[in-house]
Amino acid sequence: MAASNGNCFVCGETTGKIAMKNHIIKKHGNGDEECCLIKAEGAYDKNYWLLFSVPLDAPMSSVDKFLRRIWCECCGHLSAFRYGGREFGKTRKVSALEIGSTLYYEYDFGSTTEILLTVVDKISRPKQREKVQLLARNVPLADICDNCGKPAAYVDAWERELLCAECAAKVDEDALLPVVNSPRCGECAYDGEQDIWTFDVSRLKQLQD
Repeated sequence: MAASNGNCFVCGETTGKIAMKNHIIKKHGNGDEECCLIKAEGAYDKNYWLLFSVPLDAPMSSVDKFLRRIWCECCGHLSAFRYGGREFGKTRKVSALEIGSTLYYEYDFGSTTEILLTVVDKISRPKQREKVQLLARNVPLADICDNCGKPAAYVDAWERELLCAECAAKVDEDALLPVVNSPRCGECAYDGEQDIWTFDVSRLKQLQD
């Protein structure tokens, strides 16, 4: 599968992952608040990706909260960061990470979702109300039904199949989960309910006018 494009949640630009990183640093890396620019990717499917900023003095618990809401939260499972093979506590400050540092985030130690985090650069930004600011996100993947090839709307979590609405109607509804823009798609009871980050280019243009 070709690498997925992404949307800039600041200005609406659409481009590839590497170009988006450069775009964020060049166009949206100025302000009064010093931050880390962090890239998050599905550890086993890097077509799911995010770029976000978080202040240097913020605790890692703020990153945990963000990842839960946008990609992971379903049943209040435990989670952990791991850096250099050891657990990296959630009370540690983001400033303890260096440019180029990579660490793993694990959510749910049963049906685990594993996320790779990379500190891309240090940037600055205008002061934000929330600790974590989403800057870019992959365009939702064009998943297709495993049975008929139509756009997929559901995952059969028991059979591990993608299904369109018509094919899903033939399956036990207890097995079905919605297709969501997350590496946790199809796991446990995850339905993306807390994910409020929907790309809306018309809204961005209104904010810029």
